[in-house]
Amino acid sequence: MAVIRFHEALQRAAEAMAAAVVPRDGSVRIIRDVYGRVRFAVNATQEGFAPDVRKHLESAQRALGAYATGNELLFRESFTFPDAVFSGPEWHRTIVPLEADEDGNPRGDVEVQVLDRQVTGQDWLQPRDDSVVQHPHRVVFFGLKGGVGRSTALCMVAWGLANQGKRVLLVDLDLESPGLSGLVLPPQRVAEFGVTDWLIEDAVGQGDSVLSAMVSASPLGETTQGAVRVAAAMGQGEPDYLAKLARAYADVPRPGGSLRTGARLHRMVKALEAQETPDVVLIDSRAGLHDLAAAAITGLADTALLFATDSEQTWQGYAQLFTHWQLRPDVVRHVRERLAIVRALTPKHDRENGVQSFQHRSYELFANALYDAIPPDLVESENDYFHPSENDEAAPHFPILVDWDERFQEFDPGLRPEEGGATGAQIDATFGVLIRSVMQRIQETSK
Repeated sequence: MAVIRFHEALQRAAEAMAAAVVPRDGSVRIIRDVYGRVRFAVNATQEGFAPDVRKHLESAQRALGAYATGNELLFRESFTFPDAVFSGPEWHRTIVPLEADEDGNPRGDVEVQVLDRQVTGQDWLQPRDDSVVQHPHRVVFFGLKGGVGRSTALCMVAWGLANQGKRVLLVDLDLESPGLSGLVLPPQRVAEFGVTDWLIEDAVGQGDSVLSAMVSASPLGETTQGAVRVAAAMGQGEPDYLAKLARAYADVPRPGGSLRTGARLHRMVKALEAQETPDVVLIDSRAGLHDLAAAAITGLADTALLFATDSEQTWQGYAQLFTHWQLRPDVVRHVRERLAIVRALTPKHDRENGVQSFQHRSYELFANALYDAIPPDLVESENDYFHPSENDEAAPHFPILVDWDERFQEFDPGLRPEEGGATGAQIDATFGVLIRSVMQRIQETSK
C-alpha cells in the first residue's frame, strides 16, 4: 500500500464523500484530529444509515493508512451530546482540491464540512463579527516578520490621530517581543500591570482586579488635542516575565467549555474600551503566523493593516495565510474587507515602477485567493461578486505607501522637534498617507 501523507488524507476522504452513493444532505462530515488523522462522522443513527453507504465510507477510511483513526464510523450514538457536536461553530465548509487524474487533467474540487482539531491556529478560522456591537474602531498592525517599521508606523498613526483630537488606546499584543512601551513610554510611566498580567490573573478569576492599573498616558499625545494611552505587554519592574509568558496562552476552563486565548483577549480589549472610552484602538500584533496574530486579525480587527515589502518571502507567507482562508469560503467573506496592505519601507529609487510592481503582485495575490471568481459567461450583475479592479484605490490589495526614511530608523517618537524629534511635516511626508487612510476607515464605520 502506498504511504498516505497529511494533505492526501483529506483529499481521499473528500473524494470518497463525492461518490454517488453518499447523500448530499450534509449528514456525512469529516473530523480531523490533532495529528491530521481523519474519521467520518454521520449525523444519523447507525441503525438508520444505509448499509451500502456505511460500507463505502468504512472502506475509504481504512484506505487512509496511518491517517485513519479507526475502521468504525462515528454516528450520533458515538457522542454523549450529539446535538452539541453537530451544531457546533467549529465546523467549516471547506473546499478540498482533488489531485489531477492519471492523464494530468484537473478533477475539480469537493466541498465538505470539516471539524479540525488543531493544537494551535484555531483563531485563523474563527472570525468574530462585532458589527452589531458598538465599539471603537480597532486597527491591527501586522507583519509576517519584524524590521518593516510596523511599530514605528503605529506610533506615528497614534500621534496623527491624537493630533486630530482623537483619544487613542494602544494595546501591545506582541508578547514575545514587547517593545511598544519602550517607544512611547518613559520607564517610569509604564503601568504596574501589562497584558500578560491580565491573562495570568484572568485564568484564576482576577482579571478585573488589574484593569485599572494596566494603562498609562504617553508623552506622545501631550502636544496634541487628543490623548495617547498605552496598555503595554509587560508591567513596570516585571520580575518574572518568562514564567508568566509560558502560561499566558493556556485555555481557561469555564462552564460550557474552555475559553481560548482569542476569546480571552477579546474580553480584555472590550473591558479596556469600557474603562478608557477611546475613539480608536490601535493593536500591535505579534509578527508571523502565530495564534496571537490570528486572534488580533480575525477576532479583534475592524481594519487589519498587513505590512509587506516586495520580496518573495512576503508574497509566499501571505499566500500561505490567504490559501488557508480561501479553502473556507465562509471565513473569507468575513475577513477580506477588513484587510488593507501597507507597502512598508517604499524605496525612493525607481519609485514609480517599484510601486506598480508591488501593486500588481498584491492584486494577483488577493484576486487568486480572496476575491470572488467571476464566471466568463456571467448573466447577472457583477455587483453580486466581490472582485475589485486592480486600480481600485479602496480595495484591500491597493497598497498604502509608507516611504523609506532613515530618519525613522532607531527613532524615538517621544522626542519633541526641539529635542531632535521629527516635525509634523516630516511625519506627514512619510506616514501621512497611512494616517489619512486609517482616519477615513474610522469615519466610514462611525456613520
